[in-house]
Amino acid sequence: MEASTTHCRNCDALIDGQYCKSCGQREGRGDLHFAEAAKDILGDVFTWDSRVWRTLFPLLFRPGFLSAEFNAGRRMRYMPPFRLYIVVSFLMFLMISLTAGDAVVSGEWNEESTESVVTLGVDVDVDASIAAEAGSDASDQDQVTINLMEDGPAWVQALEKRMEANAQRVKEDPREYVDDLLEHLPQVMFVMLPLFALLLKLAYFFSPYHYLQHLVFALHYHTFVYLLFLISSAIEAVSWNIDGLFSIVLIVYLPLALHRCYGSSWGAAIGKSLALLLSYTIALFIGMVAAAIAVLAAM
Repeated sequence: MEASTTHCRNCDALIDGQYCKSCGQREGRGDLHFAEAAKDILGDVFTWDSRVWRTLFPLLFRPGFLSAEFNAGRRMRYMPPFRLYIVVSFLMFLMISLTAGDAVVSGEWNEESTESVVTLGVDVDVDASIAAEAGSDASDQDQVTINLMEDGPAWVQALEKRMEANAQRVKEDPREYVDDLLEHLPQVMFVMLPLFALLLKLAYFFSPYHYLQHLVFALHYHTFVYLLFLISSAIEAVSWNIDGLFSIVLIVYLPLALHRCYGSSWGAAIGKSLALLLSYTIALFIGMVAAAIAVLAAM
């Protein structure tokens, strides 16, 4: 514990030793050490307690507040960032898997939807059908051709043939492909967390904030996005479409969070949020394309 620390940063009570006798939080600058910060971030992942109610309101209505509180050392009163992310992401991906499966079974997942998924990543040059030649039958027109590389080596050509066969299976019955893709979606989004934190680190390269603090912000921001998606999906299921409002909230939330958490001026917060959203969208698209191709090749 630092000699200058006389009050708990979480509850402001007087402390004597490493732990606060009032709230139980460990004192000292543990946020500057990986092991201590990781422990605070992870917490007890699968424990659900009353702190969740004190966490959800500021997460939804006070952008950047939870991350600022974490950086200030006030952590015991809120749900640990990683635990919150795990709970909300589990609910969101569960909802997506159930609704996507229902769409396939009910027939709402049509051929156009299948081709959109199979051709995710136009740079791979996937043609959904071959132009009909004179005298060609319907089965020929429904073939799928994939060209990963012109005059590529033998292993690339073998991969193309494998993906063509799998893509044809997907067109005939997309359920297996959709299930496999949804199974990998949480992994893709989890990998995007440290990337988003890295983008934040670059945006605030000369700031005193270290990478783990950016990672906490990334956890809170992604959790908010997932929670907002759950809420909007529930509203759309019973009433009206709010996709436009959903997009507006996402765009507005980030600069508000950057302003509160990092103390950025409004101009800097808006500029950095636009740069972050653009670069992150590109990275997310690349990640989804890679996942779609990998799943198609592995079927």
